Amino acid sequence: PSRRNTVASWIVVAAFLVLWLMHGWSLRDQARSHDFLCFYSGAYMTSHGRVADLYDPAVQFAVQRKLVPSTVEVVPFVRPPFYALLLAPLGWLPFRAAFVCWMLLQIGVFVACLTWAWQRFGTPALVFGCMSMPVALGIANGQDGVLFLAILIASYRLAERGMELIGGVVLGLLLVKFHLAPLWPIALILQRRWKMLGGFVATGAVAAGLSLAMIGVDGVRAYAALLRNRDLAYLMPSPELMISFQGLAANFGITSMLANAALVTAILALFLAALWHAPLWRAYAATTAASLLLVPHVYEYDAAMLLLGLWLAVFHSGLQPTRIVALWLCTPLPFSLTLAGKPWAAASALSLLALVAALAAEALRLNPPANSIAKPISLRFLRVLRF
Repeated sequence: PSRRNTVASWIVVAAFLVLWLMHGWSLRDQARSHDFLCFYSGAYMTSHGRVADLYDPAVQFAVQRKLVPSTVEVVPFVRPPFYALLLAPLGWLPFRAAFVCWMLLQIGVFVACLTWAWQRFGTPALVFGCMSMPVALGIANGQDGVLFLAILIASYRLAERGMELIGGVVLGLLLVKFHLAPLWPIALILQRRWKMLGGFVATGAVAAGLSLAMIGVDGVRAYAALLRNRDLAYLMPSPELMISFQGLAANFGITSMLANAALVTAILALFLAALWHAPLWRAYAATTAASLLLVPHVYEYDAAMLLLGLWLAVFHSGLQPTRIVALWLCTPLPFSLTLAGKPWAAASALSLLALVAALAAEALRLNPPANSIAKPISLRFLRVLRF
């Protein structure tokens, strides 16, 4: 039976890898001329001494038209300046060669993440990881969400080993996409992980200082203006596709500020409850899931960073509802419902909300387990999911 389960697991892994590779191949031209183009333009301008104009939409558009003549509107580079500096080596390569290197980097990082999960939790974790639609969508579209998954895994392992200061330094790299990181200082404070908080703040201070040195005060103003610019269609795509509270509101027609405030308050309350006496695994899972729900401008590919939390919930949780919700989110089903339009597109955000609620329920147990591994998960779970 064990051998049959192993064979079946590898068949599922192979099937999903083929599916995602085919999907990614079909999107390669779009990925190269859209999402990757914004990263490359930031790298190109930085490596070619044009960092002072990094957040000028007109200059960005001119650079992108030079790189991809078919570009009809600017695909703005909106990451902080220090990330443009990290990406600068890409700008030294020709555009197409840089795209190949970028895609190989994303795939290589994801393989490393899968290898860690496989060694830590076994073959089922590999199966769940290969099913991840957010990771596949992110890589296929030239996004970098898998890098944030790697950051979370690295910081988790360091903290788990007692190297909390370095773990916090690594965790601070989430500030590359800073709107997904504001809950982490709160979590570290409530967990009293002062060394991690110190490392996180240190990374933030270095990143802020480096960014200011690169673009100056005027550049900071230009950056803020770019982020607030509602005339850039690429920055404000369909809100119903978001997996945050904004997506819930858009799909269910919630326009009242009071209703939105109540929704945000409920999510925040569940997040705080989930952190109550939380072991490290639950703190990571809850903070990541709540961050995706509570902040604006969050899309399916951003949920790539959630995969660590799902692995931890599946293999560490002592409550079956938590494991079931985590397994559901491992499948492509809640994210593929986006294609069905309103109100079905809210499935991913509702599933995230269910996960945070389940993690909060863990805190209500009289004797919450420590970081003990849950009972081994076999292919019976896959049969429940009809794979």
